[in-house]
Amino acid sequence: MAQDKMLAVLKEKPKSGVEIKEIPIPKPQKEEVLVKVVVASICGTDISIYDWTPWAEGHIKPPVIIGHELVGEVLEINSTQPTHIKKGDLVSSETHIFDNTCYQCLINNRHICENMELFGIGRNGGFAEYATIPLRTTWKNIASLDPKVMSAQEPLGNAVHVVTKAQVAGKTVLVFGLGPVGLCAIAVAKAYGAKRVIGVNRGDYRRNLGLKMGADEVYESLPKELENKCDVVLEMSGNAEVISEALKAARIAGKLIFFGIPKNEASIDTGKYFINKELSVDSVFGRRIWETWFQVSDLLTEGKVDLKTIITHEFKLSEFEEAMKVMKSGESGKILLIP
Repeated sequence: MAQDKMLAVLKEKPKSGVEIKEIPIPKPQKEEVLVKVVVASICGTDISIYDWTPWAEGHIKPPVIIGHELVGEVLEINSTQPTHIKKGDLVSSETHIFDNTCYQCLINNRHICENMELFGIGRNGGFAEYATIPLRTTWKNIASLDPKVMSAQEPLGNAVHVVTKAQVAGKTVLVFGLGPVGLCAIAVAKAYGAKRVIGVNRGDYRRNLGLKMGADEVYESLPKELENKCDVVLEMSGNAEVISEALKAARIAGKLIFFGIPKNEASIDTGKYFINKELSVDSVFGRRIWETWFQVSDLLTEGKVDLKTIITHEFKLSEFEEAMKVMKSGESGKILLIP
């Protein structure tokens, strides 16, 4: 490979699939860093992008390098401003690139910036040998962490935000969907004092991972005896068919947090569930910047969550197609890509 070229996974056209090809190494623009990617990891969003779902169609304008979960070594910093980021640091990227000027940013909701750009979705991301990251969304990792763990902090951050918002201490918590974020939600719920944590997932592979992450019980589907018995329900699956089950599971005056993004619109009987059961319903999109990242660091450095438990597969970046097949099979936890 030429010295000015790199391997990258590109969404080149508005259709299913990706291209794996050599392209020029990017140069960091003003207030950006250039990193050499050490490890990247595949997210459920990447499946949506690969399959070109309606959600992907509404968020992506090809061509774009996909992938938003990574850890990289800083090679260049294009900035004249003071920064704590130094060459040689191992950093990760916060996916939600905020403008710091809109109303939401000004009231400290930068993760839902009104003019947000998404790393690896709305702009080039990290499934490549090199990547550029805006300096304002570059997170300096704690050096003692394993780089493989560093690459999976974003999904743990999603789970931390969900569980924090749910206020789970002393409660019975039900997690629908045991993909990597759902698995992390189990571990975080236990760490944050939930009395009982239950996982529901169709595939037994991830149910077994759920037990390893600390679930007290796991089921293939919602048992009848759990209907109207759960204080908190976390909908992490993004499966529209599961939403009615989640609403059934929540007890009267219980709390439901939506995180998973359905591929299609879902209908809900608002009278039966939101009114009659007087449920508190909330949602989460990403991580609070930077509060959630500090919470993640604390959980990892204090040994309260072990992300290595859910890292089940590693592939070379050039083997992305094979990695995606495994990811879509449901027979995996977190899948890493090594450039």
